[in-house]
Formats: sequence, C-alpha cells, structure tokens
Amino acid sequence: MRKLLWIPILLVSFSGVGLEVNLLEVDLAVAPGQAYTFSFIARNETEAPETFSVYAGDWDRNEMGENRFYPPGTLPRSLCPWLTVTPGSFTLGPGETREIVGTLYVPISAAPGTHWGIVFVHGEPRPVEHQGTTVMVAKRIGIKVYATVGSAPAKGEVRGVEFRGLNPLWLGVEFTNAGLTNLREVRVEVQIYDAMGERLAEVEPAPVPCLPGASRWVIVETNLRPTPGTYLVVARVDIGGEEILAAQAYLRVRPLSLVPLSGSALPADLDRDGLYEDVDGDGAFTEEDIALFRTHVTSAPVQGNARAFDFNNDGRVDEADVEALTALLAAAPHREPMP
Repeated sequence: MRKLLWIPILLVSFSGVGLEVNLLEVDLAVAPGQAYTFSFIARNETEAPETFSVYAGDWDRNEMGENRFYPPGTLPRSLCPWLTVTPGSFTLGPGETREIVGTLYVPISAAPGTHWGIVFVHGEPRPVEHQGTTVMVAKRIGIKVYATVGSAPAKGEVRGVEFRGLNPLWLGVEFTNAGLTNLREVRVEVQIYDAMGERLAEVEPAPVPCLPGASRWVIVETNLRPTPGTYLVVARVDIGGEEILAAQAYLRVRPLSLVPLSGSALPADLDRDGLYEDVDGDGAFTEEDIALFRTHVTSAPVQGNARAFDFNNDGRVDEADVEALTALLAAAPHREPMP
C-alpha cells in the first residue's frame, strides 16, 4: 500500500503552473476610521476545474529574508483584524478568472506606522505521483498587503559587520529597522581598504526590504582573497531617510603556521587558490587527503589555520568541510600542481 503524504507547495505567479494572479503585493496609505478596497485577479491555468479558498494570515521574515507564516492576528502589527476578503471560495474552469476583493476597515485607534498581512489563494489538495509515492499537493499564492497609517521618518541602526569566509572574502552586514514604517529598499554599500588606504573593492548587493522592528543580514560577496595583513571594511546603509548609516570593522588575516599532519611534509595548495587540498603534502590530491583531513579536522593544527582548510568557505572548519573536500575531489580528480 502506498504511503500518502501531504506536501503543500507555495507557487508564485507563473503562467502555466496551475494558478496565476495579476499582482503579488498591495501597499496602501491609510487613515484611522476610513475604509479602503483593493482587488486582484486569479486565473486557473490548468485543464480541469479547480476550487480555491481565500483567507488572510500573518507573515514576517527571518534575519536572512526568508518568509515565515502565522495564523491571522499573531503579530503585533497584524492588519488581519481590519481585513475582509470576498469571495471566501470559488471554482474556476480551465482558463477562467475571478476577481478577489479585499476591504480594510482601519479603526480609529490604529497605531501610526505600517501594519501588514497576507491574502492566500489556496487550491484543493490533489494526489500526485512523486518518486513512486502518492503525495497530496496544493497550489497556494500569497498576496502581501501593507497599510501605513500616517507618516514617520525612516529609522535604522547598523548592528555590526561579521566576516565569514576568506576564499574569497564574504561578509554579513546586520541592521535593524528601528522605525514604524516598512523599508521597501535598504541599500548596502561596502568598501574594503588595505593598510595603506588603497581601496581594493567596492560592492553593492541588491537592495532588500525590512519590516518595522525587524533585523536583517545583508550578505556581501567579493572576489578578494586577502593575504596576511589588516584591512578596513566600511559599510554604508541607505534606508531612504535623511542620513546614511555607517559602520566599520577591521579584518586581520594572520599568516599560516602549518605543520605536517602526517609524515614530514606540509599541507600544500596545489592550485594556489588559498585552500590546502593536498593535506598530506605528497604533491597529489587523492582520497588519502580526505581520510587524513577527516581524522584531524578538529585538531589544533587545522583549527589554528582555518582559512587554509575552510573548503566550503563558511568561516569555520568542521565536518561540512570534509564533505566539501570530497566534492572537490569528485569534481577534479586529477589535479596537478601548478608549475
């Protein structure tokens, strides 16, 4: 007897995958004691009739920007108590569309700032064959709704700069939305200088949004592979206010102090990319290097020279680096030393 599994799948608005809507976000400026409406169109892109339900919920993001969903009314700034959506359910034939209308009744006592929620359009679960197992799959699209009461200045705070991997260098910039309104585009710019004051890199990742009271990490990736020395990193954060937020941090890269992990040969960097894949130092990258590394991954000689053995470039050396070294060998099994 086949096992029946329930797997909800969140689909964004793509044509031809079953369910499509004509917008994914609503942003309203509202006043206490007033009512506001918005609408969107849902379309059934399948070849069979399908029934959909419509309901509201809460959501936010974690520090890396991934969405999290909650029952309505969970969050302090939930607008779900203000929101009604109609119809609550409907059936569409192939290619048919339906307008969904949302109405916001903003209470007199509404606090200033941005309130938010989400409207889901959710299809009926259907059995689908997946790798020899029958699973129940439901299509679901979420339309994010923001309602901002009044106006308030954008406020923020840069909480820190954290260095991650060094091959190549990447880092995280953490900031907090300390204001009452949603920040739609937070722009981060990072500049890196050497000890002589020469600018080595300037990186501006894609802007990110940030909800009131939330903290976000922005990941900044560079092409630099820093050699031993001291570097100044300056992070500037533009949240759309009158001032640019800024923070700086120093990165100190220490020289390696490698010792043999087996025999008398030092680990070697065969292709000069800063990673010492030839762990046993015999001049070749083989399975023996992986076995030796696995044995010594937590040892002081390895941990004290972490940047030489951080094969997955996450800023630390652990079992994940054993897996990364294994994958590296599988991808390039016949590495030879550079002349």
